[in-house]
Amino acid sequence: MSLAASPLRKLTQEELDAYKKDGVIMVKGLIEPNWLEMIALGIDEALNNASLYGRYVSHKVEGYNMDSYLWKRSDYIRDLIYYSPFAHWAQQLMASEEVRFFYDQMFVKEPGVDAPTPWHQDLSFWPIKGHQMCSFWVPLDPVTQDSSGLQYVKGSHMWSERYRPVAPGNIGGIDSDLPAPPDVHANIDNYDHACWDMEPGDVTIFHPLTLHGSSGNKNRKQKRRALALRWLGEDVVHAPDMSPVPIPYKHDNTPGSPVAGPLFPRILPSHIPSERAQRAKGIESLLTIDTAKTMAKSAMTSAKSFLRNGQAGEHKETW
Repeated sequence: MSLAASPLRKLTQEELDAYKKDGVIMVKGLIEPNWLEMIALGIDEALNNASLYGRYVSHKVEGYNMDSYLWKRSDYIRDLIYYSPFAHWAQQLMASEEVRFFYDQMFVKEPGVDAPTPWHQDLSFWPIKGHQMCSFWVPLDPVTQDSSGLQYVKGSHMWSERYRPVAPGNIGGIDSDLPAPPDVHANIDNYDHACWDMEPGDVTIFHPLTLHGSSGNKNRKQKRRALALRWLGEDVVHAPDMSPVPIPYKHDNTPGSPVAGPLFPRILPSHIPSERAQRAKGIESLLTIDTAKTMAKSAMTSAKSFLRNGQAGEHKETW
């Protein structure tokens, strides 16, 4: 049976049409306060108990914290995945009977952390392929463009071009033959650019090929906390040749196989008891060998950049 709560309201046909056309929508007041409280508690846990991966990606900019796979460690985020209405909204957007959770990602910028996020496509970082994918970006604080609200290029999910995964400051050691993403900020008038003022309870929903980024948090009083939730449908398969960035935790998927298993739990049409049982036992916290190699290569590239430029602080960017 399904454990996910039915939403108080479904996405409207107008919203579904806008998502299909623009690759991104902002929906006011979609998330109820109880789910926001669970997200806040989960983020607090992650800030106090960062994973090895989280500590690695957060240290480059003081006052910035990013981590992922919080649901593996936080029961609040685990329960959010299984019990909240997000899977039902994802099912509407993807037109997929089966809905699996891919992963979560936390982003926290403290007041005055003026570090932008470079323009990118999320799918370039994911070793998967298919059509049924979507992401929800849920802020816990009021956000504007000046306080690092996400900015999007409408319609970019339909472009034929796919761009390389870009590490902040270009020091991440990510190898790819794909072209670099365009500098949208340098030619902002050439793009159908969107950035919404948002309050807690609002959400942006976007396709992983939609080009997006953000400015730094120029607000000197308000932090910007947000959680991204990524969802997959039944046509998505594991495709390690599609991205040089490996999945950071162990899984049993092979190239060409449907993305499945305890690391990517099925939520709709029903949960799989063995997957929930695996999470209840505690999924191992060790990173895969491929991820460790990628992190080590990135560290070496960062060190070379430091020696070449004299100070690492010149690269003030975040994910």
